[in-house]
Amino acid sequence: MNAPNMIVGLGARTDHLATVPNLDASRLQLSAEEASVLSLVGRVERIDQLLSRSTLGEARTIAVLLSLRAKGAIVPARVVPRNQPAPAVDAALAEEVDLEPERKREIIELERSLDTLDHFTVLGLRPGAPASEAKQAYYNASRRFHPDRYFGKNLGSFRARMERIFRRLTEAHNVLTQQDKRDAYLKANPALALASTAAASPAPAPAPPPPSNPALELTPIAPRPPAPPPPAPAPPPPAPAPQDGESEARRAERQARLARHPYMARNVRLSELIARGKAAVSRGDWERAYQDFHQVQTLDPKNREVATLLVEARRRHDEHRASLELARGRELDQHGDSVGALAAYRLAASLDAQSAEAAYLSARSGLEQGQDVGEVRVLAQRAVDLQGQRVEHQLLLGKVLVELGAKKQAKRAYEDAARLDPDNADAKAALKKLRWTF
Repeated sequence: MNAPNMIVGLGARTDHLATVPNLDASRLQLSAEEASVLSLVGRVERIDQLLSRSTLGEARTIAVLLSLRAKGAIVPARVVPRNQPAPAVDAALAEEVDLEPERKREIIELERSLDTLDHFTVLGLRPGAPASEAKQAYYNASRRFHPDRYFGKNLGSFRARMERIFRRLTEAHNVLTQQDKRDAYLKANPALALASTAAASPAPAPAPPPPSNPALELTPIAPRPPAPPPPAPAPPPPAPAPQDGESEARRAERQARLARHPYMARNVRLSELIARGKAAVSRGDWERAYQDFHQVQTLDPKNREVATLLVEARRRHDEHRASLELARGRELDQHGDSVGALAAYRLAASLDAQSAEAAYLSARSGLEQGQDVGEVRVLAQRAVDLQGQRVEHQLLLGKVLVELGAKKQAKRAYEDAARLDPDNADAKAALKKLRWTF
């Protein structure tokens, strides 16, 4: 296949794109352009046909498609001939994300069945299971389906699926662990209520003895006087003191027994996670640190030290990931892949809102590629707010404001650039052009 036929980030022009099944577009906050292109994709559409139908122009349509894919609205699709039955989730299984195929299939199948499962079944419990089992099942499921467990990974459309699963798990947990809500739920579901009653009912009491027959009653005999108590036994001789070896064995057995106690085991596990997370911090492995601290916070929500460490680990991880994306964007720019570079810059800006460089490069690249000027202005303004002493930041903001028709504000940006560099030719030319235009 020739290189011109390939679109970086989308595939070959003859490949297909599909809308993610059960997509809730309202959650993605799509722009007007993104919504219009998404409507062209429909259920599935070939890329070259989609480009020819769009009124935005090919370059702009490609940029919007990349944005839709980054938001998890569309995925690559494989079209199956009509004489072969196509699996219902073929497009989702073909999506390139950081999940194993079996894990993807598990998430898809569970999400599709959520509306048909009762609260007990969705948690993997038997009908009528007590609140304590529901609580434990919820914590176990949280470790598998909470999206934060995959922090830093590319989940694509699967993030929204896992969020929906986790909301459903949370709903089931809240109902089954709160007595008033549980009673109302069982009342509304009689079949589950019967199973719950059967599971909670105690074993039947033994039958009372049959009534006595007066004809068989015997005349009571006067009780005998009680026998005198036996003499108290002599106290046993004191046991010999254990040898040192026996004492150590007893001590070791007692410590092992304590270690198996759920409370002690939980504390040991928390200590191990905290130590491992701090070790990851010391070597700069922020993703590992975040995962360990997040697990500690799940097990011990009141641990303030770990809550602080968790926030710091996530911030440092995002900063590191942003720096990698910036470097990748610059490399793509050098190789002429401006579309891929823009995607990398935008991701870096979203990961690290305090990076002036990421905001500046995102705005500059977005303006060059015809991105929405309103979105570009937000990034250009952020670059100036973070590092207003850089001339190129002021010049870019001025250029964006001219595109928006805000010429008075553009003039102030160019004046700031001229104060920073009085000999700057671009600032002088822009101010001369703007002097009498408003």
